This record gives sequence, structure tokens and C-alpha cells, in this order.
Amino acid sequence: MDVTEKSPGRKKAPADSRAYLRLAETLKERILDGSFPCGEKIPSEATLSKEHGLALMTVRQAVGVLVEHGLLERVPGRGTYVKELSWSGAPFFIDGLVEAVRARQTRVDIIRSEVLRANQTVATQLGIELGDSVIFLRRHIMGEEGVLLVQEGYLLLDPRRPVVEAELEATYITGLFTGSGQGLIKRAVLSIAPTLMSDEDARTLGRPQGSVGFRLSYAFFDAALGPLAVGWFIAPEDQLKLTAQIGIN
Repeated sequence: MDVTEKSPGRKKAPADSRAYLRLAETLKERILDGSFPCGEKIPSEATLSKEHGLALMTVRQAVGVLVEHGLLERVPGRGTYVKELSWSGAPFFIDGLVEAVRARQTRVDIIRSEVLRANQTVATQLGIELGDSVIFLRRHIMGEEGVLLVQEGYLLLDPRRPVVEAELEATYITGLFTGSGQGLIKRAVLSIAPTLMSDEDARTLGRPQGSVGFRLSYAFFDAALGPLAVGWFIAPEDQLKLTAQIGIN
């Protein structure tokens, strides 16, 4: 009997599942060293596929990673470009206040609490009628060395939604800086501007009369984007530091 030995068929090498990540890192290095300048078009995916000996889908994945990270931008019908820096879109972070609140043992002291009739400005901000009742609060954010921040604000007085102490203190205040806020707040809008401290605020913060500080205004909204609270923090000028990261991290 003529028996012919059959050699086993060659197994196809498994695809390298991390090849696209290595290519993404290579392309990132070429952006960093200026080989691909900002605003310039990079080689087509077909060219990169041939240059690196990789499947077109692998190249597409690598480019997609850098697009997702904000380093590249696909322009339909034109190609893929190195993204230019957008200064106007840079997010700024209130690092000075965050560091101060996190680094020190803080508490919130309620200095004044009363029910007032909303003036026109407060009524507009909270979406209520002129003269409706609101809760006014003045609070001190305290550290081991004294008052870190002065805060004043207005809360909705809503019998259907009692304002509990946790919401008066941690939720609305320290959670804003530490990222640990809980409860009703689903959105916050902040704005910062220099301000001349009132005599009361200057004394409270241990600053000379007529000192300049920063006013950090806020508006808090619930899940339905209804306003919950408006107000402001007063911070000494040496307490507030704004930082932004732009470009490749």
C-alpha cells in the first residue's frame, strides 16, 4: 500500500492585536518631534499601511486613537491633519482652591441664615417671581489656620423639597472643590472676576481694608436643569490659581 505522508498545513500567524497601539505611539512621536507639524496633513492611511507593513484596518485604528485623543483631525474629502492648539477652548482649573480645600481639614460654618424676599436679580436667576421667598446664607469655609473662603448665596425655598443640612454644607460647597458633591446638583456654571473686597470680607479673610480678591460666582441646577441655588465665593488674590493644559500631555 502506497502511503503518502501528508505534512500538516501551515497555521496562520495570529494577528497582532496591539500593532495599532504601537503605530499610534510612533505617529505621536512624529508629531512631538515636528515631523508632522501642527496644521499639516499626515500621509494617507494607504501610504502608512505600505510604509509600516500593516493592514489598512490597523492603520485606521491607530489614526482613530490619535483623533480620539485630540492630536489628529479627519477632514472629510481632504485627509487627516495634525490638530492645531485651540486656546479659546482650553479648560482652566481652579487648582489653588482645590489644593487648599483638599490639603486642610475644612468645615463649613453657617454665619447667617434667613428667609428673604427675592429681588429682581435673584428672582431672574432662580426662575421665580419677584418677591418670592428664598433662603439667604452667609458661610465661611474654614481651615486649620482660619477662614479660607467667604461664601454668600440664595437657595430656593421649596416646601416640596426640604433643604437638608447636608445640602446646605457639603453638597453645595466643599463638594464643588473636591469633586465629592452629592445630592440634587447635576450641573454647575462658574465664572471668575476680580473684585474689591467689602470691609467685612477683608476682615474675615485677614486682609487689609480695600484688598483685591476674586469673586467666583456660581449657579447650580438640578437634573431637569432647573436652578437650585446662586451665589458667590470671595477668595483672596493669592488663594486662586488658574491652570490649563493645552496640547499633548
